[in-house]
Amino acid sequence: MADDERRLIDDCLAGDEDACTRLVDAHARMVGTVMWRAIGDHRMVEDLTQDTFLRVFHALPSFDRRAKLSTWIYTIAHRVAIDHLRKRGRWQEDSFDAAADEEWAAGIEDVAAPSTEHPDVAFAREEDINLVRNALTRLPDKYRLPLVYAAIDGLDYTTIATMLGVTVGAVKTLVFRAKRMLKDEIANAY
Repeated sequence: MADDERRLIDDCLAGDEDACTRLVDAHARMVGTVMWRAIGDHRMVEDLTQDTFLRVFHALPSFDRRAKLSTWIYTIAHRVAIDHLRKRGRWQEDSFDAAADEEWAAGIEDVAAPSTEHPDVAFAREEDINLVRNALTRLPDKYRLPLVYAAIDGLDYTTIATMLGVTVGAVKTLVFRAKRMLKDEIANAY
């Protein structure tokens, strides 16, 4: 752990409100992204992000300083999201409606070609993006989340394993199965 991160934690534990604000500011975007990817309801992201940081500050005294702070916070965020899904009866059963908000496509559309692209190619690319987006929404959360965390959010398998509370090997298996399921979903769409 870096000295500045250690100092930030110490300042938060000492009750320094500015330090707490800096900690939130440093991690709020990714926590919000974890929430969005998990639940797909933009109306709940802010509330669940706040809940995450309440849990972070409550548990901060027991934080193991050998761990990576960001991974620990994202693990709490993932658990808050899963708790929310379980309360709604959606965990591992239903998928969410990605079309409800265009933010969902941001990670996929990052690979879009420049605007100088021929209109026919751009149209085909947009159709492909929509096809993948819709296929992702049909995957069970158990498989969709590790795949999204790895492929779209760019998290490494060790971080995802920590977030999910599983081994790296289990993450690899989940991502492999998710890719296979996604491939099947796309093939069935044709």
